[in-house]
Order: sequence, then C-alpha cells, then structure tokens
Amino acid sequence: MNKLLLEFKNIDINITNLMRRGIKFSFLLIIFASIILLTYDFLFTYPIIYYAGFSLFKTSLFFMAGFIIFGFAFNKIKAEIR
Repeated sequence: MNKLLLEFKNIDINITNLMRRGIKFSFLLIIFASIILLTYDFLFTYPIIYYAGFSLFKTSLFFMAGFIIFGFAFNKIKAEIR
C-alpha cells in the first residue's frame, strides 16, 4: 500500500494534470448519464433512453479507470526512459 502511495506522489506533473482532466471529463459524462437515466425513470419509459444512459455510464467509468491506469503506465515508461 505504501508503495502505491509513493508511486502516486512521484507521478510527473504533466501526467497528473492529464489524469485530472480525464477524470473530470469522465465525471461530467457520468453526471450526464445519470440525468439521462433519471429522465428515463421519471418522464419517459422508452427503452432506448435507458440503454443510451446506461451505455454512457459504463463508458465513462471505463474512461475514468483508463485515465488512472494509463497515467501510471505512462509515468513508468517515462521513468524508464530517463
């Protein structure tokens, strides 16, 4: 656990900024997907609205995990190049 925290503290600032922007973008997509799902729940009961909201929700969670994992991977590659 300490190794993971130490690695997180030693990430390059440019990679950290990219990770933060990606996580914020993914979080905005999650909020938009939640609004779509709430619209399905309260206003319309068309299945296409549900599937669109659920797909967007899954995709944004995947993007968020991808930004975190690839941030660590790019930092490792950058450290090995030096």
